Amino acid sequence: MAERGFARTLGWVQEGSALFHKRLDELGDAAAAGPSLLPGWSRAHVLTHLARNADALVNLLTWARTGVETPMYPNPESRLDDIEQGARRPASVVLIDFRDADARLLATIDALPAESWESIVRSALGRTIPASEVPWMRTREIWVHLVDLGAGDDTDAFPADLVDALLAEVSATVGAKDDCPAVLLRPTDRDGAEYRLGPDGTEPEVVTAPAAGLCAWLLGRDTAGARAARGSAQAVLPRWL
Repeated sequence: MAERGFARTLGWVQEGSALFHKRLDELGDAAAAGPSLLPGWSRAHVLTHLARNADALVNLLTWARTGVETPMYPNPESRLDDIEQGARRPASVVLIDFRDADARLLATIDALPAESWESIVRSALGRTIPASEVPWMRTREIWVHLVDLGAGDDTDAFPADLVDALLAEVSATVGAKDDCPAVLLRPTDRDGAEYRLGPDGTEPEVVTAPAAGLCAWLLGRDTAGARAARGSAQAVLPRWL
């Protein structure tokens, strides 16, 4: 499995945020308008989701710093409603909300005392985790949803080590699902790397494609690389999340 160091994960958060803001600047007035690559979600939905995710992760880091339990979402049952209502706001408000929330999270990460990263907090799914997992949680959100903006196939912009880390984690998640077929992923641009999914004891279907395309396919994203990987396989993968 690909290793991801804490310092490198901090770098991915910064790099992903910078590229995300660059794409928003390039989109201009269309940044919060039009559909995203996620069925049923506009770009405004994606931006609102990312803003609330940033606030939720600030809550976890506040918990880590103060020792006072601060859940990610005060009212988890209303999360989807909050995103739906937030996406209906004027585009300028949606953009400002995202930019401000992202800046708050980056500032909180920068200011967290070194010893607080080892504090134990709890994710929205109820997992107990060290606060040092928070940058990886944001890395996944900011980079995967960068693709969902639909501003171009940004999987080409993913750092190679981030692609490897995502492939390792997501293949393990998808591969453990009960309805996952036996598949062996072999990235054509990674010497000797392979990822086994599905049940043991069954001859797997071998799927070859560049690592970024295989990663996008595992994530269920509709990119050119994902379509190529999916089109070369008989297997149908279950949803990542």
